[in-house]
Amino acid sequence: MGWRNRPTYIEKWPKHTDVIMFIDENGESSLKNIQKKIKKGSKIDINEKIFTITGCVINKKNFLEVRENIISLKDKYWDEGKFNYNNIKIKRVCFHSNEVRGRKGPFSDKVIDYNNFICDLSGFMENLPATIFSSTIDKEEHCKKYITPLHPYNLCLDFVLERFVKYYLKPNEYGVIVLEARGAGEDRFVLNHIKEVIDKGTRCVNDSYFKKIKGVYFNPKWCKKHQEQLSYFGLECADLYSYPIHKHIKFNTKDKPFEILEKKIYGYPNYSGYGLKVFP
Repeated sequence: MGWRNRPTYIEKWPKHTDVIMFIDENGESSLKNIQKKIKKGSKIDINEKIFTITGCVINKKNFLEVRENIISLKDKYWDEGKFNYNNIKIKRVCFHSNEVRGRKGPFSDKVIDYNNFICDLSGFMENLPATIFSSTIDKEEHCKKYITPLHPYNLCLDFVLERFVKYYLKPNEYGVIVLEARGAGEDRFVLNHIKEVIDKGTRCVNDSYFKKIKGVYFNPKWCKKHQEQLSYFGLECADLYSYPIHKHIKFNTKDKPFEILEKKIYGYPNYSGYGLKVFP
């Protein structure tokens, strides 16, 4: 089982797998600065203390439909869905929330009709057949409540995985997890934690549930094997869904992007504690 030995990537839908959960994050997971400021009595900015992980679950039966729709959307606004990044290399356009919101690179007003693109992108995200699981940690409250607070990344990930295997996957269904590759050390840290969860379970969910996870993979934004002419659209969708949730938790408001995705959160309209977990 190669995926258990080291962080690896996945290109094709694996056999005997019903769903894939693509995972993205927003915010900084480290507690060091938060703990220092609490000790000093310094004020902690809202943008610094909130960390979010979001899982976007796509079913195998919908996978080709989602792929074709996102390809069509990219082809509509960029020649063959590609863009010359930094005037250095032509690559497949990758939907990255930060660049979309900042109108950077391929999303510049000088490159596309931005307003029409946002309208089409919103329609794509609204019609996407996906289910969302998300968890957010208030790191300040977490540090104040616990003498030895758990790592926010691991804790958020546990909440998302628990709900995925217990509430979403049926007894005869299996899934895999795909995260964005960050670096060998970071990826191995995450892989080791998820393997432990799969093998031993968590305090709240028995390990038997986690046996339904049949792989954990780490994909980059672009497929290097194909000279970055392909992107991993599942990770792009998770990215686009995660930021509006992160913003919603930070400011306790519902903007249009959040309203577009809200019905996809597991348990809607009663998703609090289920599809959407805030801790503590």
